[in-house]
Amino acid sequence: MNFTERLAITWLTTFDKSCFIYYMLRSVSKWVRYGFYMLLVLSFVFVIEKAGQIIDIRSYDSIPVFAQSLLLFCGLFVKWLSIVFIVGVAAYEALYSSNFNVEKYLEEYKSKQDFIKLNRLEKWRLRNMHGFFRTLIYLALYCFLYLFLEDILISAFMDYYNNQPSKEAYIRFLYDFNIFMISYSIIFIALMLILDYFVRKNKRRRYAGL
Repeated sequence: MNFTERLAITWLTTFDKSCFIYYMLRSVSKWVRYGFYMLLVLSFVFVIEKAGQIIDIRSYDSIPVFAQSLLLFCGLFVKWLSIVFIVGVAAYEALYSSNFNVEKYLEEYKSKQDFIKLNRLEKWRLRNMHGFFRTLIYLALYCFLYLFLEDILISAFMDYYNNQPSKEAYIRFLYDFNIFMISYSIIFIALMLILDYFVRKNKRRRYAGL
């Protein structure tokens, strides 16, 4: 199995699980498929352009920085999702022109997935993840909540003083803000350590039972 076939199979088993797009394109001629790919590219270029116009952070000066960052992330997500969709569908062409037995592979894949589901061995479960990736998830969640709380507190403080706080109020706010964020960090780390302890405990128990 070459790279393009592997990419097509990954797309088929991840996003096109019903095989609707795969069988629909396979039932038509090669030139119709090529025309479909071209129309697909043009359609997504249009979608990306419109999404870029709608999600333009320069036109949202009145909203918090956190919300602007979230809008920017949504715009990038739409663009990358469009590219991935086009590449995944176009990769089907490698399966159509090869002798790869897709039906047999899907049957074996379904049996494997049933076993994984029955024994709760899905990779997205925390106990089945490597410790490094669990740490990345905890860190990402910590940063997200930190920025969210920071944006809310600063916005509330500035709104309370109409964006003109006194020096004493600003110093007092910074002191209280630091105390609050340190407390948040300690509580978050403690909760994540407790969570990870039970995750590892359940992982050992699960593998001991297999």
